[in-house]
Amino acid sequence: MIGIYAHFTIQPGKQAEFEALMTEFVTKVKATEPGATVYQLCKSALAEDDYFMLELYADQAAFDAHAKTEHMAALGGKIGHFLAHPPKIMRGPAIF
Repeated sequence: MIGIYAHFTIQPGKQAEFEALMTEFVTKVKATEPGATVYQLCKSALAEDDYFMLELYADQAAFDAHAKTEHMAALGGKIGHFLAHPPKIMRGPAIF
């Protein structure tokens, strides 16, 4: 399994729009990508403009397939409008 943690800081006042965009995106991933075994957007309990995505992929092929989807390409063209700065992304193999 491959794990991804992505941290997003959203510009003030854009949280609701960001959540709507990501709800649509996450719903699409869950409906069409069986290799994405966990795909969950979370909101920080410490800062109203901080969010993080938890992702687990069954294998490299599932991760590669996710990266090539139309919905991922579409998100890439929209998400920058909401970000206060580039996301922080960590990737690595699942241990347990």
